[in-house]
Amino acid sequence: MFDVSLARVYDLVAKQPTSLWRVAIFVIITSILIVSQFLIIKYIGEKTANVRSISKLHIGTVHRAIWASQTIIGAILVTMAVQIILVQHYNTFLLIAIVWISYGLAMGLLGLLAQRFFSWSLSSKNFVIIMYMLAAASLAVNAGFTLFYVNDVLRDRPEITMPYSAGSMVSILPYTERAVLNSGFFISSIVSFALLWSATAVLLHHYASKFGRLRFWAIIASPLILFLGQFASYFGDVLYPLLSFDPVSYTMFITLVFTLSKPIGGILFGIAFFTIARNIRQNAALRNYLIISAFGFILLYVSNQASVLLVTPFPAFGAPTVAFVALASYLILLGIYSSAISISEDAKLRRMLRRTALDESRLLDSVGTAYMKEETKKKVLKIMKANSDKMIEVTGLESVPSESEMKQYLEEVMKEMHANKEKT
Repeated sequence: MFDVSLARVYDLVAKQPTSLWRVAIFVIITSILIVSQFLIIKYIGEKTANVRSISKLHIGTVHRAIWASQTIIGAILVTMAVQIILVQHYNTFLLIAIVWISYGLAMGLLGLLAQRFFSWSLSSKNFVIIMYMLAAASLAVNAGFTLFYVNDVLRDRPEITMPYSAGSMVSILPYTERAVLNSGFFISSIVSFALLWSATAVLLHHYASKFGRLRFWAIIASPLILFLGQFASYFGDVLYPLLSFDPVSYTMFITLVFTLSKPIGGILFGIAFFTIARNIRQNAALRNYLIISAFGFILLYVSNQASVLLVTPFPAFGAPTVAFVALASYLILLGIYSSAISISEDAKLRRMLRRTALDESRLLDSVGTAYMKEETKKKVLKIMKANSDKMIEVTGLESVPSESEMKQYLEEVMKEMHANKEKT
């Protein structure tokens, strides 16, 4: 947040090529964040080693891709720091490379998460799963618009960024490609935040009776109001009186809102998974997976700040933070998918979740059960294909039932088994 704030107030500070303290702060921030990202990767690697070995989603491959991408981004950040120290400038294409790597991977990982939620929603008609599916899909779309919009603007910047060559003026002509990308970025930012906020509100709404409805909705609504506040200028001169009366206070207010709105929203989204983890005491591994997801949501909304790079600040404040977008997306995907695997393999835990009336427990049960059904179908279909000749010989049929017919039959068997369990 400190890194992003320095980028947001860049136009308010004097541009001095010999400002050693700014260079020193950038080097310190970059060093801390580079070390931090590898510590995070090492930590989640240790906590999810068992899941990666049995995952059908090639999580092991994704983990190695994340490691490689963060290594490349770390090398780019070190290169920028060296250029800034030695020659008092950096190549703008290095910013573009960070955005492409980080947001390109994030778009793919969030799209994969949306696809998983969609697959689980087919097996379990859970409203919260559908809400999270839509939220994940909209986050992937937002990552795409952010990537192409920021890339389009940075390509028009000077190839070499120096202390005096940067600025916040972005030219957007109506009915141009940039205008479309800007609108897509703007709309998808609001839609993705609103959908994730809605899913979180549904997940936590039972706490209204504990805290009181008024207090609960005041707490829940505040991140949404703060987030929408940063777009006040798009909806008329709402804050014009403050601007005309005290421009400095206005600027400080807008900077504060821009800086805090996303992280506070991320904290709210993370709290939903922290509360689930707190209620799961029987399975330490599952609790770790949920906490990984919680930190992923917080980190995503702290690091998804590529718009600050449009001013091409010197030093390149904001770039070390943006480098975490792909890693944050991976934390979310890994935590949720690992939770599904863990629940699918623990029948006792599933029974406990079904006895719990809380919506977050139902979400976990639905995700875990849906994953288990998917794996059961895959195993049966694999056995059927491997023994198709024997099946024809034993049954006397002319041909083996098609894959779609077998899936439908399996679904009917599962429903009948579930009905019998309910009776007993």
